[in-house]
Amino acid sequence: MGARRRDALRVLLRLRGRDDLGRDGPDPEALSGAGDRGPVSYETLLASLTDGVARITLNRPEVRNALSRTMVAELEAALASFEADPAARVVVLAGAGDRAFCAGADLKGAGDRGTTLQARESFGGLARILEAMARMRTPVIAQVHGFALAGGCGLAVGCDIVIASEDATFGLPEITLGLLPLIVMAPVLRAAGTKRGLPFVLSAENISAREALDIGLVSRVVPRAELESATTALARRVAGWSPAAVAIAKEAASTIQDMEYAKALRYLRELTTLVFLSDDAREGIAAFFDKRPPEWKGR
Repeated sequence: MGARRRDALRVLLRLRGRDDLGRDGPDPEALSGAGDRGPVSYETLLASLTDGVARITLNRPEVRNALSRTMVAELEAALASFEADPAARVVVLAGAGDRAFCAGADLKGAGDRGTTLQARESFGGLARILEAMARMRTPVIAQVHGFALAGGCGLAVGCDIVIASEDATFGLPEITLGLLPLIVMAPVLRAAGTKRGLPFVLSAENISAREALDIGLVSRVVPRAELESATTALARRVAGWSPAAVAIAKEAASTIQDMEYAKALRYLRELTTLVFLSDDAREGIAAFFDKRPPEWKGR
């Protein structure tokens, strides 16, 4: 089996409840937690699930939703919980309060560097979150208002889609403290490219939502009063599609980014063949001819 066909087959097998070629994985229909959820109790987050839309809100508005160790750990757990729940079709990530989406790491105690292991663990949480969001089958939409700085900027840009209000401000001030936003550079440079992203890193200048849109860090800019409604409308629309198709689209978009153009086309051709054989594709076509809403199976 060729490498392209193996890559395409791996995507489809994951969606059929197998995590790799031939290895049994979790059956989405057997996972617990299906259906709407009321607010889940976290110390630093608010989390809920309604009509397929999961919402996670960073909830430390008194410190502009700065990332504490507790918040990072809880955010990891919340993302994993929704990824494992077949009722969660899309995740919206937002910040509480009027001032900020997230102002980055909580700097209390940052001057005490501790051991190498402690330093690695301190910054490793954000890296794990960014990697988890990239690997998730469930798309993540950032709803950004106010400040999105340092790790908060990276957290927003690391989402699959970024909807920002006109008053949103993005910045990477780390170099002014003798630090560097090295982990954040992964999503920022992937989104903006080196020629546009590196000046953003090195200048330490804040940029507006419109400027962030211009360099590829943001998907869409809306008036502040319309931010939540615009984000929710998009999330509900995505949640209404086949979970299999949405997950394949997300994984394919990531996979082809580093591919040579002709190789990407060949990979997508193989993937198209496999998608056409999915249960959801059969259901979607049948529903179209029957003139009824489709009943998606997620595989």
